[in-house]
Amino acid sequence: MVFVGVDYGRKRTGIAVFREGLVLPADPVLGSWSRILHRLGELAVGYEGITVILGHPLSALGKPTELSLEVEKFADWLRESGYTVELVNEVGSSAAAGRLSGRNHRNGHVDSLAACEILKRYLNLI
Repeated sequence: MVFVGVDYGRKRTGIAVFREGLVLPADPVLGSWSRILHRLGELAVGYEGITVILGHPLSALGKPTELSLEVEKFADWLRESGYTVELVNEVGSSAAAGRLSGRNHRNGHVDSLAACEILKRYLNLI
C-alpha cells in the first residue's frame, strides 16, 4: 500500500508520495483529470493499491468553495475509477510549501510541496 498526496489545481496538480517512511514530492501533473488518473496508475505499479489523499480547498472558515465542490466531484470520479480517496483540509498548505521552497511564485515544484503538506497532515491523523 502506498499513500499519494494530491494538491489539485485546474492547471497543475501537485503530487507527493509516502514510501518507506518518507514523504517526497513527485513531478506535478499538467492538465486534465485523465492525466492525473494516468499518473496515479504509474505510481501504483508494484503496490497492492494506493490511497489518494486529496487536498480539500475549504475556506478559512471551513465552508465549501467553488473549487472544493470541483474537488469533491473529482474525488467521486477517482473512487469510481477504483481508488480509495480521503479528503484532507488543505488550508495553508500552499503557503507552507512556499515558505519551504523559498519562492513566492507558484510552479509545479511548489504544488508538489503543498501535496507533501497535505499528505503529512493525513499521516498525522492516522
